[in-house]
Amino acid sequence: MHRVLIDQLPAELIIHIAKFLEAPDIVRLYLVSKRLYKITRDNELWKALCFKNSHSENARRHQRLITNVPIPTTEPRVFDLRRAAARLPTTHGETGTLSTPNGENSGPQVHSAHTSESRPSGNSDGDYARAMANWDPSYITEDVDWAGEYISRHASISLDWLQQPVGGMTGPGEKREVRGLGLLAGNNESKVVAPLDDGSICLWNIGATDAGSGTKTGGIIARSRPGLLSAHDPDSNTRQQSIVADMEIEGSGAVECVSLDQASNKAYFAIQSVLNEVDLNTLQVISHSKYPFPISALSEIAQPVPLTVGTSCTIHIKDFRVSRDAQSLVTSGLERLDRIAKFPVSPKHQDDSHRLLAGDRKSKYAPLVHSGPLSIVHSSSRGAHTSNEGEIHVAGRFPSILTYDRRSFPKLRNTIHSGARLCSMTCLPYPFASLERDLMQKNELSVYAAREAKSALGKTLIACGEYNGKGSLELYGLSDEPAPSTVGLKPPWPGQWQNSTFKNRVSASRSKILSVAAHGTRLVFSDGDGMLKWVERDGSTLVRRWNINKYHRDEARGLFHTSNLEAGTGDVARKILPTGSNIRGSRVNSDDMLVWTGERIGLLGFRSKPAFGADDFEELAESMAERVKLREERIYGQTMRRALERQADEVRFVRGLGLGNRSP
Repeated sequence: MHRVLIDQLPAELIIHIAKFLEAPDIVRLYLVSKRLYKITRDNELWKALCFKNSHSENARRHQRLITNVPIPTTEPRVFDLRRAAARLPTTHGETGTLSTPNGENSGPQVHSAHTSESRPSGNSDGDYARAMANWDPSYITEDVDWAGEYISRHASISLDWLQQPVGGMTGPGEKREVRGLGLLAGNNESKVVAPLDDGSICLWNIGATDAGSGTKTGGIIARSRPGLLSAHDPDSNTRQQSIVADMEIEGSGAVECVSLDQASNKAYFAIQSVLNEVDLNTLQVISHSKYPFPISALSEIAQPVPLTVGTSCTIHIKDFRVSRDAQSLVTSGLERLDRIAKFPVSPKHQDDSHRLLAGDRKSKYAPLVHSGPLSIVHSSSRGAHTSNEGEIHVAGRFPSILTYDRRSFPKLRNTIHSGARLCSMTCLPYPFASLERDLMQKNELSVYAAREAKSALGKTLIACGEYNGKGSLELYGLSDEPAPSTVGLKPPWPGQWQNSTFKNRVSASRSKILSVAAHGTRLVFSDGDGMLKWVERDGSTLVRRWNINKYHRDEARGLFHTSNLEAGTGDVARKILPTGSNIRGSRVNSDDMLVWTGERIGLLGFRSKPAFGADDFEELAESMAERVKLREERIYGQTMRRALERQADEVRFVRGLGLGNRSP
C-alpha cells in the first residue's frame, strides 16, 4: 500500500524530500524500486550533496555562525518578551519598540520578529546560490555525473595490484618489473600496456572479464616474447648484447616513455635513443626510429596530431603519414622527387636526425639550450586536441615552459617562466583567471559574474615539480584572445598568451610532486612521500589525501605475490593515469586511476571492497606453475634418456673390443 503511494508521488516531490536526507539514506532508496533509483540519481541533487560537504560550504556556515547572533530568534522567552512589548501603544499610535541594553532601538517588534525569522531565509537563499556558484568546479560545457563525483570525493579507497608478470630470459620464476605505463581505452574494454625489464610487452585487462580469453579483471591478457624491444638497430652487431641492459629506462629518468595510438591500435616505446613502433594486434615491432640523443619524453597521440619526441637535447615531430605516403608513391609509380625526399620509403627513417650532427640548419628539429625535457603536452587554441592549430608545451629541467606551434615548428613561439624543475604537465580546455579564483574562494563573486568568468575562452596549463626542495603545483591561464599590442614589438604576438598564474609552493607538498592529472572535477597529484592528494581546480583547496604505503588488506599471498600486504614503505606513485571521466551515462565507478610505482601497476578505485586480488590469479598461477614444472620434467627426462643412450653406446663399443667378456 505504501509502495503504491510512493510510486504515485511526483518526481519533484520525491526530490524535495530527498534533499533532507543524507547520502547513505538516498543510496538505500535505490533498492526500493527502479523509479526511485532513477529519480534519486538526479544530478542537481547530488551536486547539492557535494557542495554541502565541501570546504566552501563549511567556511560559509562558519562565517554565518560568527556574524549572526541567534539569541533573539531562538530563545522563546526573549521572543515572547519582544512580542508583548511590541503590542504596547505609544504616543504616536504606533507599535511599541523595545530598547536593547545598550540603548539602541530595535524597531517594530511584531514585524521585527517575523522579519528576523524570514529575512535570514531569503538572504540565506541568495548566499547559498552565490556560494554554490563560487564553489562549482564544473564549466558550462561539462556534463558531470555528480553521483559519481560524490563517490570519488567521499567513498573508501581501494588499491589493487595488477597481476605480476613472471618468467623471461633470466629464469622461469623470476618476477618482472614494469618500465612504463599506457592506457588503451575502448568502447567495451580497457587495457593497460607496458614494457617489461626483459624487453617484452605485457597487456592487462582492467575492464570486465574478457569473454574471448576468459581473463579476469587485473589479469594478463597477452605478453610478447622477451627481447622484442631493444635500444639497438635489429641489423647491427650490437643486437646480441644483453636485452636486460637495454631496458634501463628508470636510470635515464624517463617516465613518459610510452605513447599509444588509439585509432590504429599501435604503441610507441622509447628505449634509450630508439623509438619502437609496435602493432598491439600482433605484438610485433613494425619499425625502429633512431635519434641522436636518448629519448626522455613522449607526447600523447590523438589522430591526426603527430607524435612529439623529446630527447635530452632536441625536440622532434614524428608524422604518422610518412610511411603511408612513401608506400603510396611506390605502389603508384609517381616520380615526385620532392615528396620522395620528404617521405622516404625505408621504414628505418631517422626523421632528419642525422642532419643534427652534420650541422644542417634545415633540419626539422628544435634544439634545446638546457637539456632534459620530461613532459610534453599537446593542446589547441580552443581545447580540441584534434585541432590542426594545436600547440606543443615542453617542460623539464629548465626554468621555463617552452611553447611551439606545429605550423611554424621548429621556431619557438613563446615561453612561460616557472623557476621550478617541472616533471609532469596536463591541460584543461577551460579558462583560468587568478583574480576570479581569489574572489571565488571568498564567495565574493555574484552568480552572474561566476558564470561569466567560466564562459570565457581559454585553457589551463597545469604543471608540477620541485622548487627549493618542496613540491610546486602551478596553474597557468592561457587566453584565446589576441595578445595586447606592445609598443616596439613587431610583429604582434601570435596565438595564445598568458593572462594569469597561480603557484602553490607552500601547502601543495613537502616533497617533490612527481605526477599530476585531471580527475573528474578535481586535480590529483602524487609526491615523493607516497601521498596522493586531490584538490579543487583552484589548486589549493584540499578535497582528500591518501598514502599508498599505509593501505594494507588482510588476505593471503598469492603465488605471484600480488597481495596488498607487499605494499612497502618506500612505494611512490611515479605516474598516475585516470581511466575515464565522470560523464553522465557511464557506470558509477568508471573513473578509477592507474598508479605506476616504477616496478608494478595498481588500480585505485573508490569502493569498500577490492575489485580483484591475489586469489583471482591463483588458478591461473597454478596452471602456469604446472606447465613450467611439466616442461622441466620433460627436459630432464630427455636429458637423462640421451645420457643413458650414450652410456649404452659406450658399453657396446667396449664389448666390441673383446673386453666385455673378461672374467674377474
